[in-house]
Amino acid sequence: MSIITLKESFGNNDILALFPKPDYSHISTKITVSDAIWIPFNDIHIDEDIGNVARSNKNKEDLGSRVDALVISFAAGVLTNQELGAVIHRGFDENGIPYKEPYKLAYAFGRTLAQMEIGVDGWAFNVIDGSEKEIEDACSYENEDPLPKSANKEQDITNLKSGQVKKGTLSNNEEIILADLRKTYPRRANASILRIAAGIFEENNTSLKYAYLTSAKIKLWRKNYCSEHFEIDGKFHQELEQWGYTSKKGGLYRTVHRSLTKYVETGFESYVHVFCGQVTKGSTMESQRAGIINEYITLRMNHAIVYGKDVKFLTLKGFFPQVFDNDKWCEFVPIDQELLEKRIRRSIKAKKCVK
Repeated sequence: MSIITLKESFGNNDILALFPKPDYSHISTKITVSDAIWIPFNDIHIDEDIGNVARSNKNKEDLGSRVDALVISFAAGVLTNQELGAVIHRGFDENGIPYKEPYKLAYAFGRTLAQMEIGVDGWAFNVIDGSEKEIEDACSYENEDPLPKSANKEQDITNLKSGQVKKGTLSNNEEIILADLRKTYPRRANASILRIAAGIFEENNTSLKYAYLTSAKIKLWRKNYCSEHFEIDGKFHQELEQWGYTSKKGGLYRTVHRSLTKYVETGFESYVHVFCGQVTKGSTMESQRAGIINEYITLRMNHAIVYGKDVKFLTLKGFFPQVFDNDKWCEFVPIDQELLEKRIRRSIKAKKCVK
């Protein structure tokens, strides 16, 4: 990895090969990306207000501070292991005349303006080509890398994708929107994807099959809909004299540990309400709920085998309603406690027989 000075390097073709070439094939194999070329800034149409489709208006307002920070960074030189900005070839105007500025900046507005502030005449860019949506997704995905630019904000992505839904380039369908988000941003955490999707759904009145929960949404559901009081975050439920928890698929073991600690310290038992994650063809709501019950049974069985006695210090009370056309929205989906305890006893007995 080497550092080069902008003014000294502009136009040096030996340097072009040092820059990595971006790959947007996960978005679409139809997107083409050229090798890096030197382009004078006078040949590029730069419009941060309209042309920067991947940034929300709020983040565009922060452009000045971003440019100031980048000027300081670029003054020390440019790292050749970092990807370049990209431009789109504009072609011809409505009269068939080539544009005076043959290129339009697609992304790297902050970096380009910082380079202009320094006084360099131009810089290296990749020329990208694709459909309007493909280019928008490439511009947005490019902001996922946090250096040397500011990373995508969730609101930026929500605004971009909502705009695509309104234009009709992205179908207003729950499953299609979620699949598109995961395809465009493969390295983004699932929790972030679901928050972004929720914003898109709300803005576009998307018809939904399932509700996906966060801590904030659980509190709102408790306030707005739930017909019974329940506690969360290990707080004490005075009426039941139990500690209350919530958990999601795959996280029940942590709740078991926390409730065991509370039981040892205070002598009071705990309860937990649970919810499921993203529904897919291979992971239905029914299979996820069954998996949570099986996890609870296994944890109870393991404790009984290790300690020689089944001590019930945590009750798996029920599931949050998540299926819009099936679950009752003012109450938990109940779990048959008598049947659950029978299954636990059978599991413990079977495990002891095997041993």
